[in-house]
Amino acid sequence: MTAESASVPAAPFREIELDLDALAANVARFRELTDGAPLFVDLGADAWGHGLAVIAPALVSLGAEAFFVSRLDEAERLRPLTPRTLIVTTQHSIDEDFRRAAALRVAPLVRSPAEYLRAVAGGVDGLVLAEDTGSGLPGLGATDLATLGEDARRRGLAVLLDTEFPAIGAELLGLSERELDVSEDFRPVLRLWAPVAATKRVHAGAGVSYGYTYTTTTETTLALVTLGYADGLDRAAGNRGRIAIADRTVTIAGRVAMDAFMVDLGDVTAPPLGTPVTVIGDREHDEPTAFDLAGSLGTVSAEITTRLSARPRRRGRSAGTDGTGAA
Repeated sequence: MTAESASVPAAPFREIELDLDALAANVARFRELTDGAPLFVDLGADAWGHGLAVIAPALVSLGAEAFFVSRLDEAERLRPLTPRTLIVTTQHSIDEDFRRAAALRVAPLVRSPAEYLRAVAGGVDGLVLAEDTGSGLPGLGATDLATLGEDARRRGLAVLLDTEFPAIGAELLGLSERELDVSEDFRPVLRLWAPVAATKRVHAGAGVSYGYTYTTTTETTLALVTLGYADGLDRAAGNRGRIAIADRTVTIAGRVAMDAFMVDLGDVTAPPLGTPVTVIGDREHDEPTAFDLAGSLGTVSAEITTRLSARPRRRGRSAGTDGTGAA
């Protein structure tokens, strides 16, 4: 690879920018659509890959009243970020004694009388009863709901029904767990980018990346981008996923490596080192979205972001600031 003098300011190897103004707009739209329903948010999988450290405090400031996570280890990470907000855990090991839940002031979602008794014995001061709705998920029938609800109230425990406690998840971040695009009501919050680290001018017939699954067809400029499968970019994105660079979009050239991928820029002058390359962005800015990448890989947008690893730095940004809540 050729070495060039960087004319772009120094940047991290890879970064996830979180648009807190878009998040606030999504929360406002949620309240409009639900006539001011309480804001209960599913923050599983590290806030759908966006990062709890930035997203949770932002949602607290926007009035979130409860957070759902799957496991107690997620609740342990979340509790210091939101000392007073209700946290509900939805999955528990068969031998969980719930003492950690009690210490964290977490309300477990219980799906059986046995789980209820273990939660009570562990010292929790509140819990959520899962109702059997016929959806295939385990839950409590009408008799158990009445019996356990009465028992909880007799013990002085706060008790809620999960069917009275609906949570919004991926949609609030502009994603979907379905193959359909998200409603236009919600904007994407996450932008994933990495800089150009090196460039090279090559002739036609040059193999690109390992395995040479891509070969140049003309004299062209290649660029190395510092993002790979260790950062959560699916290896299958090679020769399929689109990226945005310098007001144009091109396809990833060749296989995605652990720490990097290549792009074929065509017969153009090499971009300055440090030029940002957007892998996931916003259609309003003519950038590929999580939906676009998901479509090329045959999956859903929520999977694209939840695969992202801890290596990219998460940074919140909003109008009038240069970024807050970096993690």
